[in-house]
Amino acid sequence: MGGSYFVEQLTKEMEDGALDYFETIDGMGGMVAAIENGYPQREVAESAYAFQRGVESGEKTIVGVNRFITEEDKNIETLYIDETTSSRQIDKLENLRATRDKAAVTRSLDVLRHAALGTDNLMPLLVDAVRAYATVGEVCDALRDVWGEYEETPAV
Repeated sequence: MGGSYFVEQLTKEMEDGALDYFETIDGMGGMVAAIENGYPQREVAESAYAFQRGVESGEKTIVGVNRFITEEDKNIETLYIDETTSSRQIDKLENLRATRDKAAVTRSLDVLRHAALGTDNLMPLLVDAVRAYATVGEVCDALRDVWGEYEETPAV
């Protein structure tokens, strides 16, 4: 009964907890229904609140925040991003778009759109699009074309 028993027990507890969570979501009608009812959002908010209460009460330790705090000068310089950074990134993007194989990008995004209509695994197609140098924005636009954009409705 060494460390491996502890690891197995912890793994079992995590697995059981995850399965319980999935069962709860399934009982709500699936993840889309759970999101529409605000369930995951509430879970995250409640978890964050409980964590912060634990930090503030000292039950949870964050080194340098609520325990083991040094009295040294904490004068940390603020990082300022040079205004030319934005224009350099825009130039890189324009260069990428000008030098890549436009037909390959279009093909990969069309294949991604078509697959997004069904239930296929999209990961290989996302990788193909990125390898063709499709931008993150272009990939997101392709998926938005199929699925639209989720808008959270306020909880009643």
